[in-house]
Amino acid sequence: MTKKVIMIACMLCLGAFLPLAHAEDFVIKDYIFTWYIGDAGNATIEIQKSPKGLAVILKSLGGPLATLSIPPSQANMIGEALKKTEDYYEEQKKSDDLKSSKIVPAGNYKITFSSKQGSSFVAEISESKAFGAAVLLSKEAALKIGRYLRKAEAMTAFVDKRIRP
Repeated sequence: MTKKVIMIACMLCLGAFLPLAHAEDFVIKDYIFTWYIGDAGNATIEIQKSPKGLAVILKSLGGPLATLSIPPSQANMIGEALKKTEDYYEEQKKSDDLKSSKIVPAGNYKITFSSKQGSSFVAEISESKAFGAAVLLSKEAALKIGRYLRKAEAMTAFVDKRIRP
């Protein structure tokens, strides 16, 4: 019996000296905050904050091969190029060529507007390098996503200000 009492007393003493965890003892070192901005057709746009920094994430169907992580400064350039989607569509619709395409540079990215005499119109956003991911957008999706991309710098600044891990 005395051995049990001594054992319990030792456990209580040991427990009393262990430091208690407080909220200020916790540190968030690894995180990913994702703000879902919107979608257009099969494409989505998100703002992501992580320890690596801020990025605009653009996705379409196809998994990692159809996902671009775009710096906010580059997103605005892509948005400005997508603003002219309707013009490229009309130009290709009037073309006599069976297949038409126009490549427009936008920072470190390129946008390829292509169609078959105006039908099956696609805007493909990809990095300027030879191989990599590409996001495919319909005409309507390109116009809608372009509006979000032109506001990307303001939205990423908002996330950076509000999310402080």
